Amino acid sequence: MNAPATAEENTIPIFSERLTAVLDTIFKGEAPNAGRFCGYCFTPLDPKRTQCPHCDSAVDEFPTFERLPSEVLEMFRSLRRRESLVVNGFAYLGLATAVVIFIAVFYVIFSRGANVWWYAADTFLLFVLARGLTGLFGGWLGDELGYSYARRKLAEDWAAFEAQRGGATKPT
Repeated sequence: MNAPATAEENTIPIFSERLTAVLDTIFKGEAPNAGRFCGYCFTPLDPKRTQCPHCDSAVDEFPTFERLPSEVLEMFRSLRRRESLVVNGFAYLGLATAVVIFIAVFYVIFSRGANVWWYAADTFLLFVLARGLTGLFGGWLGDELGYSYARRKLAEDWAAFEAQRGGATKPT
């Protein structure tokens, strides 16, 4: 099991909101991988900016990029895939729990020889539980765990990327 994220990891987003929005549009096919990006954190920059609003890096110290590197695109793709995997996994767990409860209630109803209305009520219970537990497990628990897990892995990927690109570190 992975160690929990430190308070510092949770407060410092690796991708800025602007970069996340650009990456989302790139992956949807709504925008090309082109523009002016910070040389350190790859946040999109206006043409006249001399300093990044996200990481405060100066353009003189970290020259800008015209395209996002493939490693950054892959890190974002992995981030979204990890989030999705955890959320969907917990949603399916909620659905499976609802089915198990349905089968257990069905068995009790069948063994007692109850009338048909109890079977209809059990079927209704299946639909209500499936919707409720899927939303609870996937939408609440899976969302929280998926986000923190994916961010922790992104921080590890970013550290490896920084080491690979020559140990570029954010200026103080």
